[in-house]
Amino acid sequence: MRKLCLTIILLIGFSKALLAQFGNCTASEMQTYTDHETGNTITILTDTLKNDRFLYQTDPMWTSDGKYLLFRSSSRGNGEKIERTLPNGEKRSWTPTQIYFIEMATGQIIQATEGPDLGSAFLANKSNRMFISRKEKEDWNLYVMNLDKFFADVKKGKVGKPAAYETLLGTFPTNMGRPGGYAIDCNDDYAYITVEREGTEEEKERMAKNAFLPESNQPVKIKPSLCGIRKMNLATGEVTKVIDTEFKTGHIQASRFTPGEIVFCNETGGDAHQRMWFCTADGSVFKPLYKETPLDWVTHETFATKDYVYFNILGFQPRLRKQVSGIARINLRTDDVELVGQVELDKDRKAIEGQLTGRGFWHCNASRDNRWAAGDTFGGNVWLINVQTGQRHWLVSDTKMKPDHAHPSFSPDGTKVLFQSGHFTNGTRLNLMMVDITSFNN
Repeated sequence: MRKLCLTIILLIGFSKALLAQFGNCTASEMQTYTDHETGNTITILTDTLKNDRFLYQTDPMWTSDGKYLLFRSSSRGNGEKIERTLPNGEKRSWTPTQIYFIEMATGQIIQATEGPDLGSAFLANKSNRMFISRKEKEDWNLYVMNLDKFFADVKKGKVGKPAAYETLLGTFPTNMGRPGGYAIDCNDDYAYITVEREGTEEEKERMAKNAFLPESNQPVKIKPSLCGIRKMNLATGEVTKVIDTEFKTGHIQASRFTPGEIVFCNETGGDAHQRMWFCTADGSVFKPLYKETPLDWVTHETFATKDYVYFNILGFQPRLRKQVSGIARINLRTDDVELVGQVELDKDRKAIEGQLTGRGFWHCNASRDNRWAAGDTFGGNVWLINVQTGQRHWLVSDTKMKPDHAHPSFSPDGTKVLFQSGHFTNGTRLNLMMVDITSFNN
């Protein structure tokens, strides 16, 4: 019996050791290639044999000092799978996703989390810190990690345990709803958290009555649910209500420039009566953002600059091409709407021969100085648009748009466009890439 217990203890210790790779460093994987269609030099940031992803394009990915770039991966550990039994008896098995940083000056890659309970990560705006959510037992906990201390210890080769760098900020109360995604206010003092909630029978009836009904050939990907937004005071951990919604709330974003401004969407997995919404952190303002017409299929809004939210009006169906489509932006102060640009649909018809054709832009983003917009297309191309002149530059071809989309975004200084691509794996895995756009300033 003693021998058996000792064996079990050793196995448990071995299993934990397999997961414990916090602070590990690997050498630079950067290399370049020339895009055969555009002629541009593309920097590959991560090994093409890995499967790496950026955070979603609406979330910050650069540390506040601009020295480190964050990404996530489930293929860089030892491949150890986690197995758990759900309350309903269903067994689940998965490889945990972890957070990594690229030191841009050296290309060195650093693992910054470990273990099976990671939710999501969000970088602070004003300091080198990272907020981390975790589901621990039945609790949703929010931590903050001191990245300056962590990176300093990495350079010394003396990294401690995660607890040496993390501080618990708060636990989400179970009576406030079931927490989901979150964003951090530009002053780093509040977290805005989406929740699903039970609600009243009257709310459920209104939700069902007002639910979006897609075209007959479109599946309902995400059913409506009673949701809302809550905010956590990051100094005290107190959680209070911002607003309640009667639709599935997703893609929550906080302004990086103005405190207390929040953009989010009615998430259906497709079209909606009214996709984009805006509210203030005190709940005093809660309104649609860009009131849609029946022919507007709005998607992938991005809170990009102090006064503008960029978004796409899709044109991938014949009925949608009877009016303007492409990347647009709305002024938060005046509600004025401008079309930034669309690409030649013939180029994407050729790129996706035999599939749906002429589909144009899918996702978009903007540089913080309001000079540039970037978008990816259904055909796997990434484009750059001068917002002031409308001039378009074809940056990248053949990203495959699978197993995920290119999701272009800008470096904080507006000199580089980041994207993810399945180019080298024929769409089986993603690699992280970057293209310098300083030459287009001339």
